[in-house]
Amino acid sequence: MSSSTPMDLPRVLIVSSQVDKASNLAKDMGANLLAEEGKVKYFSWVIDNKYYTAQALLCTTHQLPLEIPVEGIEAVILCYDPKETEGSLGSYVALVEGLTDADVMLLACDSFPDANKRDEATEWCHINKFELVDMELPADSSESMEEGVEQENYGIERIIEALHTHCWPNRELKGLNNGRISTSNEPDVSDVESQLENIRLHPNRDPANHLLMESVLDGIMGEENADFGELFGQLMAMKEHAASLSTSNRKAAAEQLVTAFWRAMGGDPAEIEDLDQ
Repeated sequence: MSSSTPMDLPRVLIVSSQVDKASNLAKDMGANLLAEEGKVKYFSWVIDNKYYTAQALLCTTHQLPLEIPVEGIEAVILCYDPKETEGSLGSYVALVEGLTDADVMLLACDSFPDANKRDEATEWCHINKFELVDMELPADSSESMEEGVEQENYGIERIIEALHTHCWPNRELKGLNNGRISTSNEPDVSDVESQLENIRLHPNRDPANHLLMESVLDGIMGEENADFGELFGQLMAMKEHAASLSTSNRKAAAEQLVTAFWRAMGGDPAEIEDLDQ
């Protein structure tokens, strides 16, 4: 883990117009209160998944304009109650315009009173490149489950999932030994391919960035000795590129990516040539 002091950790901003709502969200995520300064509370949040460990500083507030600088904030969560007065989303616009360093941007929404309110929030997310996260089970989820459609995560689970996809600068990859994955922890390649093909894509990213993402992907794929840590660090870029592909091309890209990961783990590409047969 990083030797930096807790207040120097990568930062996540959580904002709500309601007192204590942002800090309660941080607590629900499993974060621990570190300090309180004015109307800002600071929480330490440990990230520990099967790929890496990291630590982040969650900064929560109900005060706008902010009492803290926005430079260097890597993720932002805006808590929104659709039943609040008209124009509540508009109060976040000035804040959003200053969050130039944020990579993960989420609008955490309580239940919508009607379809018009959902449409307004969806349009706002599209314009400002946010992901809308339902904090309660969506009304149409029961119908989807009856039809056998896999239900996407929502609420705290989806927020944590989205933050786990961020490339935290202080992350420590698990199972690494001199840049290679230990053979005792090697994942099943077919399982990796399945996860890549079904990976959740951000719906609101700017398509103009796809050419840049494609060049990043092609550059990594062209490396014969690509490092696993580098591949993992570029996973978000690969996801962005995949969003512009058709289903068949997306599957082909996933197969390419599996091969690159397999090669980075020291495997021979010939060993997985017949994976789909």
